[in-house]
Amino acid sequence: MAIINGRRIIVPPAGITGQNLIQQVNPGPGRRPVIQQGVAFRPIQPGYTYKPAELFDKHGNPVKITTIPDRTKGMVTYGGDRTSLSKQIITEQVYDIAEKLFKKGVSFDEEHADWMIANQYVLPPIWHNVARTTDLLIIFPTEYPELPPVGFYLKEDIPLSVNGHLYQTAYHDACSDPLTQGWKWYCVYINAGSWQPAPVMHPGDWRKGDSLWTYFTLISEVLSGTDE
Repeated sequence: MAIINGRRIIVPPAGITGQNLIQQVNPGPGRRPVIQQGVAFRPIQPGYTYKPAELFDKHGNPVKITTIPDRTKGMVTYGGDRTSLSKQIITEQVYDIAEKLFKKGVSFDEEHADWMIANQYVLPPIWHNVARTTDLLIIFPTEYPELPPVGFYLKEDIPLSVNGHLYQTAYHDACSDPLTQGWKWYCVYINAGSWQPAPVMHPGDWRKGDSLWTYFTLISEVLSGTDE
C-alpha cells in the first residue's frame, strides 16, 4: 500500500513499477516525484519494481508518494524591509516545524524573521563518521515565501562534506554574511518556477503549498546523498 495525493493505493503482490507510481502522482513542471518515509525522502526510480514491503516504513505505515521542487539557481535579496505578511508566514512556519520536528528546539529571529537555526540538527547516518549533529542555519529571503531560501549553513567546525555541496563561499545569490560568523554554506537551490507557495488569504493557507516543511525535505534529501 502507498498513499498518493492523499489516497491509498493497493500494491499488487508482484509489485509496482516506479514509472507507474510517477504516472499516478503526475508531477507538474519543475517538480519531481519522491517516496517519503517519515522525514526521509528518496527519488522514485522509473525502471525499478517496488515490492509491497518496500512501500511501508519500519513502523508498518504506508509510505507517501509526493513531489518536491527541482533544485537550481534563484534570484533573491536579503535584509530588506520584510512585509508583515512575510514575517507572519515565516513565524507560523518556524513555530510549526519547531514544535513537530526539532526536539532540541530552534533559535529564531523573532524581530525581523530573517533567520532560524535548527539546534543540534541530527545528521543522516552517512555523516556519522564526521559528526552526528550540528546547528543548521536558514536565511529567509526578503521575498519569502514567494522565493525560497538559497542553500543553508552548517557550523564551520564540520571539517568536510560526505557528498560535496559544502563551501566556504556562497554562490548562486546566497547570503554571504554567515560565512564571517562561523558558518559554511551548503548548496541547495530550487529551479525558477518550481517553488509553489500557496496564496495566503486566511491563517494556515500556507500549508496548501511549498513551505519551510518543503525546504527541510530538500535539506534531508541532499544531506542523505539521495539527490541525483
